[in-house]
Amino acid sequence: MNTSKYCFESYNEIKDTSGKDGKISFFVFNSSPRSWVPYFVYLPSNFSKERNYPLIIFMHGQGGDETTFNKYVNEEQLNKWILDGEIEPVVIAGIRGDNYRENVQWFTPENESLIVGEKQGEFVKYCQNNFNAGLEKNSISIEGHSRGAAGAIHYYLKYPGKFASVVGMGYVSDYTLPFNKKLAAQNWELLKELQIPLRLEIGTEDSFVLTRNRRCIYDLHDYLNELKLNHEFEVLHGVEHRFDYFWHYYTDEGLINGLRHLKFHEKARKFLKK
Repeated sequence: MNTSKYCFESYNEIKDTSGKDGKISFFVFNSSPRSWVPYFVYLPSNFSKERNYPLIIFMHGQGGDETTFNKYVNEEQLNKWILDGEIEPVVIAGIRGDNYRENVQWFTPENESLIVGEKQGEFVKYCQNNFNAGLEKNSISIEGHSRGAAGAIHYYLKYPGKFASVVGMGYVSDYTLPFNKKLAAQNWELLKELQIPLRLEIGTEDSFVLTRNRRCIYDLHDYLNELKLNHEFEVLHGVEHRFDYFWHYYTDEGLINGLRHLKFHEKARKFLKK
């Protein structure tokens, strides 16, 4: 396998999860549509193949890759939240959206087949088989930043009910808005019936909004309101466009925003299981 061109020659196919619990690790897997795909996975402390775990798929933005989550999220903090009982044990994973990082589009047919597919996406199946993650009904969520937010919103609107909850941070991809509106209108009845929890966030200091007038998240929020589709929308004071600003923002309740996201996904899973 010649991978030097794409800078993941140090990764291996996963053979054994022992010693990987409580850590963010990097591997590659061989997919049908995209050949070798690098990915990260966080396995909770005391990870065991004897139990099932919820799965959160993280989608990075343009210029990011499978290392983005690890750059800004401390695995020890995740471990502490779980060990302290703030959240239940969860597996978090994400692929590199494209080997050419400026070309990331999460709604390409190749990426759709990894995330969704005819029944379930190839990468999701891989996480189910290797990490016992996302096996139970309504136990898979999506979280995305920037172009990753555009991807997360795309999956929310195109595949109602495939995912238990969706969070989109810094959605500024204006060129995707017309198609997303079309998807919302086409799937309105099912979206209205299922009421899958959706949370949208933008920062007051987002440079794309301030200097380029990228306002698609505001327009989408207004359109979802017109359709009477429930969702959360919050403008975060002082937050710039970068993913770490969203994750480490402190809420009015004194929570790190990343923890609020994880609680949001957990609440959705538990509600849907009733």
